[in-house]
Amino acid sequence: MSEDLSELIGTPWYWEWVPTGLPGEPEAEVWTEHLTGLFDDWTAEGVAAARAGWPEDAEAEFPFDPAEVGRDTARWLRERAEQLPEWSRLAWGAAFVAGRARWAPVPVVVEFRAPEAEDPNYLMDVVGARGLEIDAREPAVDYVTTPSGDGVRVFALCRSTEGAAYARLDAALRLDVPSRDDMPGVSADVVLSTCVFEMGLMALIGPGVEQLMQQIAADCDPADGGRARLGLVAAAGGAAAGGTDSGEEQE
Repeated sequence: MSEDLSELIGTPWYWEWVPTGLPGEPEAEVWTEHLTGLFDDWTAEGVAAARAGWPEDAEAEFPFDPAEVGRDTARWLRERAEQLPEWSRLAWGAAFVAGRARWAPVPVVVEFRAPEAEDPNYLMDVVGARGLEIDAREPAVDYVTTPSGDGVRVFALCRSTEGAAYARLDAALRLDVPSRDDMPGVSADVVLSTCVFEMGLMALIGPGVEQLMQQIAADCDPADGGRARLGLVAAAGGAAAGGTDSGEEQE
């Protein structure tokens, strides 16, 4: 995904889609190597410093292998993506602090739904803007404007049944893509959701998901008038399924 939209939000994030398909397919292997390379780049400096400080007489070998971390991360993300219904996609992001990747991967489930009502205000209930039973306090609601439609994001502190604190981030966007050439116009509701458990990440997740919303809008209705990179097609059950052109997710 494009990194230029980070300037619109103010928090540096990197976002891309987890590809669907069976493990072992060429596209899956290419993506796994791509992800491994990212984690290798992001952790190279820290790993080098840690390895330099590893005692020469230590009984155990240096335990951290960035390549293995990347492969394990790719496997975990693909397993999560395969569990989603056909009208959903899994995006993952990385938050940067002082120019370094601080949190990764941050998974976000993205659903593409056929609108249930002409008035998109019903989405306020879908994202729990008025609060949910799991919320520990009243949620914070922020409105989002994109070139292809308006939306809302909701952040709320929650507490699990075991008493652990975490935060939920739910967002929704009414996406209206006009007709162009031989492509008919499309209207869809995009619903995003994730949970975070670290305090530092809680401060960044709202702007991060807003950047993802902006990127989805840009991919569905490219400013240059080109072919939409994120297609929306009708699916069973009144939902809509998102699909990307092969090989374009990592641009």
